[in-house]
Amino acid sequence: MIVYELITDTVPPAKSTDAAGMALTWMSEFKVNQLPIVDEGRYLGMITENEILDAANPEEAIGVIRYPGWDSAYVYQNQHIYDALDVMNNFQLEVLPVLDEEDRYVGAITLRDVSTYLSKLFAVSEPGSILVLSIPKRGYVLSEIGRITESADAKVLSLYLSAVPDAQEVVLTIKLNVEDPSRVIAAFERFQYTILRTYYRSAYGDDLQSNFDSLLRYLNT
Repeated sequence: MIVYELITDTVPPAKSTDAAGMALTWMSEFKVNQLPIVDEGRYLGMITENEILDAANPEEAIGVIRYPGWDSAYVYQNQHIYDALDVMNNFQLEVLPVLDEEDRYVGAITLRDVSTYLSKLFAVSEPGSILVLSIPKRGYVLSEIGRITESADAKVLSLYLSAVPDAQEVVLTIKLNVEDPSRVIAAFERFQYTILRTYYRSAYGDDLQSNFDSLLRYLNT
């Protein structure tokens, strides 16, 4: 998915001449900690809640008190959503400005929009179960994972790979379309795969939701 598909108009930009106090009111209304600053379609940067609270005069224009380091906090509309997530993580943003190929502001995406997209991508709401496997880095073959799963009359709804620092293994998390993963577990164990954890029925739902909540808290830290 590209960034353009997630652009929202729920968080309108501020102008550089807007008063700091007014921008703070908008942040409270839209439940965000940052606002893009845009003058006549030109993106100037961001204004944050902390910058406004540190300002001596709430009537001062946000263009005066903004931190210039926010100038590079944006993505282009044709970039992948993973690029957007990377920028949001690096700048700890709840709102990410989006520009077109001529560097004009076209809108923004929010952390909530990205979270919703990831939730769908990883099939969080779909019924099923989850397996977490440890696999040697050189032993990971995607086609084999699918073949073993299907041999147990199940299908992979989603999966993602996590690297372990200074380790020779990777961690693979698989979302299955079956609520009872026992046959799939047995199939992987026959091929000498190490099962680290399993989640099924109601047990996995709370855990996945907790993981996404942790992601949101991390990006907002």
